[in-house]
Amino acid sequence: MNRAEKICILHSSMGTYDLCRCCFSYDDNYWYFYILDHSDKLLLGIEEDDFILDGFQIRKISDLKKIEINDGICAKINEEKKLLENIKKPNIDLSSWKAVFGSLKTLNILIIIENENNDDRFFYVGYLSKIKNSSVIFSAIDADGTWNDNIEIKYSRITSVTFGDRYSTTWQKYLIQNEI
Repeated sequence: MNRAEKICILHSSMGTYDLCRCCFSYDDNYWYFYILDHSDKLLLGIEEDDFILDGFQIRKISDLKKIEINDGICAKINEEKKLLENIKKPNIDLSSWKAVFGSLKTLNILIIIENENNDDRFFYVGYLSKIKNSSVIFSAIDADGTWNDNIEIKYSRITSVTFGDRYSTTWQKYLIQNEI
């Protein structure tokens, strides 16, 4: 599938109940998204899993091997349930990773930054500390509640950024309540 075909499907499905089945170069499994926005480089979607929306994700279009509209019964059920009815598209500049992080920093929320490539895998949950031209400085919390500051992550190593999902919002709620 060429880039123009991908962009066409992203654009036509944006803001609709067209459920997109996406296959990324680093994963043999499909992901399902409702596409909210895209640029020439990045896409913003809401992950759908078994009739549940689980947060916003930003991913690179260059990692997208294939995208297709899934108009099966699941998509029809989601539409009947009005799954997207109360979703507000976050105002995220998708022109570059630097712009994305600039937008996210103003929200002051816990985010997840990942690299899902098998040879370079990482998963960080935390807050943005500093945004640089080719990298971001991050403060991450591990599963034991220990903070690791000043983690520098090159934009070229990032496959996805997630926010507003159950995992990060649960952590954020816990951190605020317990002032870790």
